[in-house]
Amino acid sequence: MQRNALLFFFSFIFLCTSALHSQGQVTRVNGRVYDPLTNEPIPFASVLFIGTSVGKNTDMDGKFSLETMDVVDSIRISFIGYLSTTMHVQRHKTQEINIALRANKFDLPEVVIKAGENPALIILKKIIENKPKNDRSELQAFQYESYNKLEFDINNITDKFKRKRIFKPFQFIFDNMDSSVSNQTPYLPVFLIETVSDVYFRSDPTLRKEVIKASKIAGVENETVSQYLGDLYSNINIYDNYIYLFQKGFVSPIAGLSTLYYKYSLMDSAFIGNNWCYKITFHPRRKQELTFNGEMWVSDSSFAIRRINMRIASDANINYVEDLALVHEYEYINHEHWMLSKEVLVVNLAPTETKSKQTTGFIGRKTTYYSKFLLNQPKDAAFFKGSEVDLLESAKKQTMAYWDSTRGERLTKNERAIYAMIDTIKTIPAYKRWADLVKIFATGYKGVGLVEIGPVYTFVSSNSVEGIRLRFGGQTSNKFSEWLVLDGYGAYGTKDQRFKYGGTARYFISKKPRVILGGEFKQDVEQLGKSPNAFADDNFFATVLRREKSNKLNDITQGKIYLENEWLEGFSNRITFTHSEYNPLGSLDFTYYLNDAKTDSSNKINNSELSFYLRFAYKERFVSGKVDRVSLGTRFPVVHLQYSHGLKDVIYSTFIYDKLRFKLDDNLYLGNFGILSYSIEAAKIFQALPYPLLFIHPGNNSFVYDKAAFNLMNFYEFVSDEYVSFKAEQHFGGILLDRIPALRKLKWREVATFSAVIGQLSSKNRQLLSNPDVFYNLERKPYAEFGVGIENIFKVLRIDNIWRLSYLDHPGISKVAILGTVSLSF
Repeated sequence: MQRNALLFFFSFIFLCTSALHSQGQVTRVNGRVYDPLTNEPIPFASVLFIGTSVGKNTDMDGKFSLETMDVVDSIRISFIGYLSTTMHVQRHKTQEINIALRANKFDLPEVVIKAGENPALIILKKIIENKPKNDRSELQAFQYESYNKLEFDINNITDKFKRKRIFKPFQFIFDNMDSSVSNQTPYLPVFLIETVSDVYFRSDPTLRKEVIKASKIAGVENETVSQYLGDLYSNINIYDNYIYLFQKGFVSPIAGLSTLYYKYSLMDSAFIGNNWCYKITFHPRRKQELTFNGEMWVSDSSFAIRRINMRIASDANINYVEDLALVHEYEYINHEHWMLSKEVLVVNLAPTETKSKQTTGFIGRKTTYYSKFLLNQPKDAAFFKGSEVDLLESAKKQTMAYWDSTRGERLTKNERAIYAMIDTIKTIPAYKRWADLVKIFATGYKGVGLVEIGPVYTFVSSNSVEGIRLRFGGQTSNKFSEWLVLDGYGAYGTKDQRFKYGGTARYFISKKPRVILGGEFKQDVEQLGKSPNAFADDNFFATVLRREKSNKLNDITQGKIYLENEWLEGFSNRITFTHSEYNPLGSLDFTYYLNDAKTDSSNKINNSELSFYLRFAYKERFVSGKVDRVSLGTRFPVVHLQYSHGLKDVIYSTFIYDKLRFKLDDNLYLGNFGILSYSIEAAKIFQALPYPLLFIHPGNNSFVYDKAAFNLMNFYEFVSDEYVSFKAEQHFGGILLDRIPALRKLKWREVATFSAVIGQLSSKNRQLLSNPDVFYNLERKPYAEFGVGIENIFKVLRIDNIWRLSYLDHPGISKVAILGTVSLSF
């Protein structure tokens, strides 16, 4: 009995001691809460030990520290606008956990303020009133150093995704995935580009210049990409009324009329550094408008933006963008002006849209740090002469020590691994096969050693003159030469049983600036009077989508030689000598008199011409490959001017004449009302010519809408020796259809078009022709057509309904037609 009592006593003491020991051990958790899209901290997020009342809010850097002596095994993290998450913790240990909170794509509950004026709107009025004072573009001058980092990743990579057959040869690259945060789906870095620049701005006159003094690239062979990562080509000004992203005008939350688009709430106030700031949240008033959700911290004295964090509305009418976030932080420089000190722009691209789960897609993340500010000390105007962006020759030769000392933030382990990983990927045969397939789809060419075979979509076509047309051709690749490009083809028609052929040559005398010497020759069948935007005559799709038979063709033998010189980016000219021989085919007849006495005539035209062409696109941007380049456009109108002179008796040429043509193209960005694209053209010929050498207004005989043609005008229907034309397209971006509940989810977008041309054909030109009734004259009234349509059908299709408004009595015309085209846009 005594023994049992002792055993009970010691067991009781052991249990009590164990319980006290257990209660005396501390569970401590330190960490950081952040947005996984932008990697930016989430201040004031709630972190709580589940089952207890122990909790804290994160600080301005998203950091927290919790501890408890209670028995716990998990924490819950939550914040308004984000999905709450629960994380497991280890008991009785000190641990560090970084938590990524995903944004909640569903609408937030509406906050209703019933009594008095909304205090957020009072502060907003002050922000708008002080915009001229706080906008850096109002300064006399400023300069700074910027560090830019652009990273492109595959995100939300699941085990199922990795097991796909297409990725079997690339399994090794998944070792480089970043999975450092336990609740964040890993992502795979694909390429990384870094630049360091000195940027200069002067307001009177408005001048800008950027000098890129360091550049480091992994994953992209195109070196000129570096030029477009600088501050000038990606700068977003929150003080502008519209923020343009993917050529769409999003309403700024501090725009002059922002209260028509946003609801505001004053949520908090706190010190950020030495500045007392107000926290204001903003959300869209209506669905699917181009607006943002987010929050901004506003300085209480200057009413300048101290920090803003926003992302596009989840239902905004924009394609392929699963999410887009923008973060701006500002610093008060020399007690003088608020300047942007950090910018983060993140775009999450996904092929499909879903709110129920994350989908595998791509993330582009651009981070910029600004430093070394110098205000109101303008450079001389001479400093800004030349290119707006200069890439120094030493930019790609900077040492690792330089980069480590200059970067605004350290590269992660996975980012550093990209440089070696990309070189390995390029050696894998499977990568080369997929790269070939993408190139065939995009360009129509298949690389074979030193040459590229194609375009594949011209191999088989047909028309009423040639019957089935068989063609084979190709061009030299960059492996052959980066300075000389040769191109050639041969074709055969089964009906006319004739061979045709052609070839071109381009030699780059210089690439900076671009100076090109080129030549072309062809003996072929061709359609005159089509727009430069139309399918090539022997394109397979031109055959399939043709509305009418192609029976007004020409047998053309043509040779030309030209010299092209680009004086500045966007400013170039070309001098061309061309000799052409035309013979009509099919139902064509352009017989003309050879002399004033009209004693004899000819149905063959022999012509030599010298032309001077000038093109000016102010501040046009290009991305250049080793040979060719792609224009990224310009904010300003593009001007074209061409003068041509006929050379009589040069290689049996018959005519002497002078032609002058002017054209202006422009895009007007109208904010929420979309984009207006328009073109104005005028031309005149000063002597008499047969009509194939006159201005043949471009028609369209296909089911494909052609923005550069008159879509309901027949080929050769109208000819002029002087004219003025106007074309316009208004893309409304869904401003009307987004307000119809039944259609809203389709994200269709309205488009309207108008085209008109007025001109005349002088009597001397009509008298030159033995049969002047083969075409019509525009001198009675203008030709015009109008259309309305819907684009973004299934994200790729556009359908237009076009009405012809004049000359409705002409035979063989279409008064109305429904045309379609493939149109890919965000």
